Amino acid sequence: MNIPQGLADILAILQYNLFEIAGIIISPLSILIIAVTLVVFYFISRLLRSTIRKRILQRFEIDGRAARVLNVIMHYLIMIGGVVSAFQMISPDSAVIQSSRDLLTYNIYTVNNTNVSLLAILAFIIILILFIMISQFFRRSLVKNLATYLKLDSGASYTISRIIHYLLMVIGAIVAFQFIGIDFSGLAVIFGFLSVGIGFGLQNVTSNFISGLILLFERPIQVGDRVLVGDIEGDVQEINIRSTTIRSVDNISIIVPNSEFISSNVINWSHGDPKIRLNIRLGVSYESDLDTVIRALKTVAEANNEVLEQPAPEVLLESFGDSAWDMNLRAWIRDPKRAPVVRSNLNCAIVAEFRKNNIEIPFPQQDVHFRSPIPVAEDNTKS
Repeated sequence: MNIPQGLADILAILQYNLFEIAGIIISPLSILIIAVTLVVFYFISRLLRSTIRKRILQRFEIDGRAARVLNVIMHYLIMIGGVVSAFQMISPDSAVIQSSRDLLTYNIYTVNNTNVSLLAILAFIIILILFIMISQFFRRSLVKNLATYLKLDSGASYTISRIIHYLLMVIGAIVAFQFIGIDFSGLAVIFGFLSVGIGFGLQNVTSNFISGLILLFERPIQVGDRVLVGDIEGDVQEINIRSTTIRSVDNISIIVPNSEFISSNVINWSHGDPKIRLNIRLGVSYESDLDTVIRALKTVAEANNEVLEQPAPEVLLESFGDSAWDMNLRAWIRDPKRAPVVRSNLNCAIVAEFRKNNIEIPFPQQDVHFRSPIPVAEDNTKS
């Protein structure tokens, strides 16, 4: 069988003689067999103990210390049996080592005249896992330190982290394919034929993928931004290649396809300059003193610690309503996520300040006029 050089090197490493115990050669492959055997016996032990506990110990009402002692004895007996079985499998008289080698190199299928075996699949997975670990190291250590050194914001740091992750995963896939002997020139032809068949069925996935790349590079939204997409309002938690996770104001995770951020209107309260303006509209009785009303509203805004001094709060008389002056208190705050709380605090302070200054907020009024019935003249004519 034609084995790629990378897999041949792995087989040589697996069969390398590390040391001997009582005439038994201990190699990485034998250690792997021992580990797999012990794991299998461990799960057998858990299954048997669970079955015995439910069907025997509870039936005979054996519980407490006696049940725990029986479980421990059974567990150790099974694990000792696993150790004995493992060493019998790797003994010189056993054919398990050769059978394991044959199993690992058995041809499962062929891709572009290259045999794909179980060992090739395991090597492919291990290489990808290795690159995932490298990606996590770069993202958690190097990118974090680089962002601190360059004083990057969280959005820029997240974008760099994602780009590094995707690049490393692409490199890992290329290395894994080349390592197991699969040529990309042949795969390109196969993927070309597959793309024609699945292209129409994966239009949404492709659209979300491209939209995810646009979000990462153009950065119209960033992690931590307060956004409103349709009727969904919340904070951006994670931007993935297919979808974006938003944590709503009710602490509910909502998965939004990336294409929604590109094809529809999105309100980003935190984009660019995060401060926003609150407009608190209310009606004031015509009998109130207008100067006192304006002064009271400004006092309320200036007394709130979350209202910015610049731009300064403004009080506007917007229109003359049916039963009140229509006033508007405009105040700027730094954090858009605090808007509902600040609005409530200002409303409560306005009520207290108006009562202190005897300013009335009138109820909606409607005047209803009753007309007397028109008298009907009596007909005095006689028939």
